[in-house]
Amino acid sequence: MSPEFTTDPHERLAAHLDAAPLGAPQAPELMAILRTLFSPAEAELAAELPFAPVGVARLAQELDRPAEEVGPILAGLADRGLCFERQTPRGAYYGLLPVVPGLAETQFVGGVVNDEKRRLARLFADYYGKGPGPALVAAGQRGAALPRVIPVGRAVAADQEILPFEQAETVLRQADYICVGTCYCRQEAELNGHGCGAPKDVCLTFGPFAEFLVGKGLAQAADFKAAMRVMERAEKAGLVHVTANAAKDVKFICNCCGCCCLFLKTVTQLKRPGAIAAAGWLAVVDPDNCVACGQCQEVCQVGAPQPLDETMAVDASLCLGCGHCALACPTGAIAMQPRPRRQAPPFASFMELTAAISQGRARKKVEEGHA
Repeated sequence: MSPEFTTDPHERLAAHLDAAPLGAPQAPELMAILRTLFSPAEAELAAELPFAPVGVARLAQELDRPAEEVGPILAGLADRGLCFERQTPRGAYYGLLPVVPGLAETQFVGGVVNDEKRRLARLFADYYGKGPGPALVAAGQRGAALPRVIPVGRAVAADQEILPFEQAETVLRQADYICVGTCYCRQEAELNGHGCGAPKDVCLTFGPFAEFLVGKGLAQAADFKAAMRVMERAEKAGLVHVTANAAKDVKFICNCCGCCCLFLKTVTQLKRPGAIAAAGWLAVVDPDNCVACGQCQEVCQVGAPQPLDETMAVDASLCLGCGHCALACPTGAIAMQPRPRRQAPPFASFMELTAAISQGRARKKVEEGHA
């Protein structure tokens, strides 16, 4: 039955979640996730909850329901990471979390291990190839890739200009509140029995959502120095710094592996590298100095370096510009060079980025006659 006509609250919630910027492609796995997380009464209310935070009194009035009834349900959802909550002098404000980024993260960022989390991990893993993965790919194809890569700063030669938005330190200094949580991608993979062993306590979130995670006990507050230590640990582990594809006001830095990360799996699993905006740098091999030892291939999270004759070559279409191969090369044969037509992120802020993703989906629906 079409979502606008169904009386099933979970189907209505699924349709509402599909209105988020990246959407929520409909699939049996999504319905199983929602039925696991939301009771029918909770799903009924969540299907009416805007993504932008709204006060309890206003929402209750719009729904013609008592605030005394609506408030506790929303508070319960927030306590379980199913909706955003912000306490203000005027009372609590709530907003529905999208599936990605949102529900997929909050269910695993706290690092909890139990049977329900294992079941959810299996469902989210099965949903990836039908939902979040293709949604990220589609956004990239429409020129609004959600994530972008930040290079490891020490991989770029001192005589090369590295711009502010390309520096993790600058991103962290711009954040007004920082928290550290468990990498939800590697946590999900571990719950499914195939973790990679890379550090998990390296997921950084900024701003009001970071305050929300800390308030719900899902993450730990961190200052700038602590966050920089997280970045240093991630670099030593060979993880790729990934943030939002905006020049400022980004909401996170993920430290990603190619086997577990929902962003990097668009390259390693779905074979669609355009879903991630690469850094403005490209690894270039000097064949005269390369001894084909394979160290670059071993550290690359997406398999960009490959043997070529008696040397190594980097596939420019796969290279994310992270710089780990240059650091690993024992002969100094790899240098990070500016990409042709290197430019700043096309979006000034995270809000502008998500608006562009939404507009791209809307145009696609019009073209397909589904508006």
